[in-house]
Amino acid sequence: MKIAKISALALTGLVTQQAYGTEDSILESAYDRAEKAYHSKAWKELPDEALIRSSRIKWNRLGKAALNLPDWVEFSLSQRTRYENVSNNWRKGQRDANNSQLPLQSRVHLGVNHGPFWLMFEGQDSRTNFNQPGDFTGRMIDQWDILQLFGSATFKNVFDTGLRTDLHVGRITMDMGSTRLIGRNNFPNTTNSFDGGHFALGNGLDWRVRTFLTAPVTIYPTSLDQSSQKTLFWGTAFETTQLKWLSGEVYYLGISDSYSPQATKQRNFSTFGAHAYQKAVSTKEKFEYGQFGALDYDFESAVQTGERFGKNDFAYMGFATVGYTFNTSWIPQLQVEYKYASGTSNPNGNETHTFDRLYGLRRPDFGQTSLYTSFGQSNMEVAGWRMTLKPKDNIKAYFRHHAHWLAEAKDAFDGSALPGYSNLQDKTGRAGRWLGQDIELIGEYDFGNNLILSAGYDHWFKGDYFDKLAATPGSGLPQNGQKDTDYFFVQTELRF
Repeated sequence: MKIAKISALALTGLVTQQAYGTEDSILESAYDRAEKAYHSKAWKELPDEALIRSSRIKWNRLGKAALNLPDWVEFSLSQRTRYENVSNNWRKGQRDANNSQLPLQSRVHLGVNHGPFWLMFEGQDSRTNFNQPGDFTGRMIDQWDILQLFGSATFKNVFDTGLRTDLHVGRITMDMGSTRLIGRNNFPNTTNSFDGGHFALGNGLDWRVRTFLTAPVTIYPTSLDQSSQKTLFWGTAFETTQLKWLSGEVYYLGISDSYSPQATKQRNFSTFGAHAYQKAVSTKEKFEYGQFGALDYDFESAVQTGERFGKNDFAYMGFATVGYTFNTSWIPQLQVEYKYASGTSNPNGNETHTFDRLYGLRRPDFGQTSLYTSFGQSNMEVAGWRMTLKPKDNIKAYFRHHAHWLAEAKDAFDGSALPGYSNLQDKTGRAGRWLGQDIELIGEYDFGNNLILSAGYDHWFKGDYFDKLAATPGSGLPQNGQKDTDYFFVQTELRF
């Protein structure tokens, strides 16, 4: 705790530009006020918490406390620095076998509040260093841009019904359900956002209905991002945590980009899905007296139907995870997992069955993204297990082992190309389905709320799919792309 406090005071000193050593008492007072506001009922709920997981923006506001800003003002800063390296690149269009980069992500969160109303701004600067021509930078660069800019209204007892309503209008980020289809990016250096409106109605405790109508924002690396004029994205969901042993949601999502002049680039389909889960026990205090362990699970399935890229579309996905957390030191949690996202068996036909992940997050299910991003949520079958350990409340580690196949041998390998190139694909199917297996080890150490250190390593034992592509002229596989790949990262995140 002492190390965390010293680090936090140093960060606050940088923000307030105080003469460190002569103003120690001022900084310590700011730290104590920020801690009290965070850990007590004095925390002032931010409007983002109705849109995304609160852990993404909820920490003690050291900068705000140090500047003595009033309660009706929101102010926070965060900065993330990561070094990462990947070997034996496999994406079509990549030149060098190895790729090292230093992505930087900085955010500022500003807002003003009056009664139930908020005006909120979040700016983000994303850039990378040491990248070379032919490197993967598709999710790395978005310089000096507007991530969120919205007005919101929250009424916690509308018309004395006991119901809560939330309305957001403007540019927003969203998490929905498991985030497999809609999520605020966490590990990638850039972040999806949407222009439009979001409305929620619930009892403020254990159920709500959400609906939204938006235009997804297109990311331009060195100029201001803009709403897509070719795409509308909308949906509604019912979320509930009313039962102790069963939480979840049912949802409908729609997407239309029929304004695009090229039919082969249009997506006009609906997604219907359901998600059921029981959260794992996270601390020893949450076990019942004498309880040996606790079961957790996560099941989700979705179907897509309509038209996609000028063809009739019917696709589906299913995810199943069952885990058990032991009531012992380090709180070990063992999970077994199976995941499937359909592919197209006949790419030359007039139908497509390739599941579209929309604006979902890959990392929770498929491993590291950013410079690595080896596996996606289309045309994919995955089976494996993972073990999570928490030696202390501020230390977390997990080990994961997955085996990967293409769902359909003739369909493309999702995400296996640089922008402007088509994905790796063997339309004859002779390369098979076996992509290989990977093992991953991740560790995280939290110095309080304000400094987080994490590191990870992944080794991908590539399957014979890549050996066969390497022996096929014109496949597009880079030199040495069939060899095993190692990925390593180390990261610091500062929040104040």
